[in-house]
Amino acid sequence: MKDFSRTGARLFRITAAVLLILFLLLWGAQTLFAHRNPVFTPDYPMEDLTALLAQEQLSAADYDALFLQTGLGMPAIDALLAQGAQGREQILAIQRQFFAAPATVCAELFGLLVREDRLAPDKNGQPVWGPPMPTLEDGDVLLTYATHSMGWRHGHAGLVVDAARQKVLEAVVIGSDAAVTNLGHWRSYSNYLVLRLREKSPELQSELTTWALEHLEGVPYRLFSGLLGPKAPDPGLPGFGVQCAHLIWYAFQQFSYDVDADGGRLVTVDDLARSPLFEVVQLYGLDPRQWIY
Repeated sequence: MKDFSRTGARLFRITAAVLLILFLLLWGAQTLFAHRNPVFTPDYPMEDLTALLAQEQLSAADYDALFLQTGLGMPAIDALLAQGAQGREQILAIQRQFFAAPATVCAELFGLLVREDRLAPDKNGQPVWGPPMPTLEDGDVLLTYATHSMGWRHGHAGLVVDAARQKVLEAVVIGSDAAVTNLGHWRSYSNYLVLRLREKSPELQSELTTWALEHLEGVPYRLFSGLLGPKAPDPGLPGFGVQCAHLIWYAFQQFSYDVDADGGRLVTVDDLARSPLFEVVQLYGLDPRQWIY
């Protein structure tokens, strides 16, 4: 009987030690490895853009300079400059936020496994927001690398389905269905990227968002969508589901645009970010030099 008790106690200690080691490995991946690279803030000087914004015409080099200083791509710069003095002031305000060094917090999203980096509240406990997205259009794609699981920054994606009302269609997490959410929470991420189809048109944008709402809203979250089974199955089939990046790809491929940069079975946020079919409208918390070609 004593030998049995000793064996049981030994197994208990071994099990407890294994669980502790696994917990420490998970903690290390989620806190240390996932944050091995700090949140990006420009490592180059902030410049006075007044003279540049006063020019009647901008060159490719001018657009690159503005992109480095503000995170605003050509579509956003053109749209804001068309607003005159008010638009120029907004560009300068976004530049100031782009160069600010924000504090961040790593928040729980799905138990111990999935977490996301958000901008930390200020000293009074009030929420802090990233720069506004003043030039959004229907059909724009929102990406962030703030979401991570066990050290892997897989990120998150959403589709702007109503820019005027700031509504986004997104598949958020296991156990939930794709749903329309408010845009606001995207500005609390530690980084974000706004993309737009280069060949966009008002008709395409309207048709794409309408189709996405009709066929993808309410679809279950499927982590391995596209990886197990057909990449583009009929949405009416039993078991159909999407994860966040696959939702974006699935909507665009219905209109013959394959926005998966590497063409693999699994569509990731980075595949969308590197697609040559998209152009950058705006980014924040990310190094713009990675998107200057």
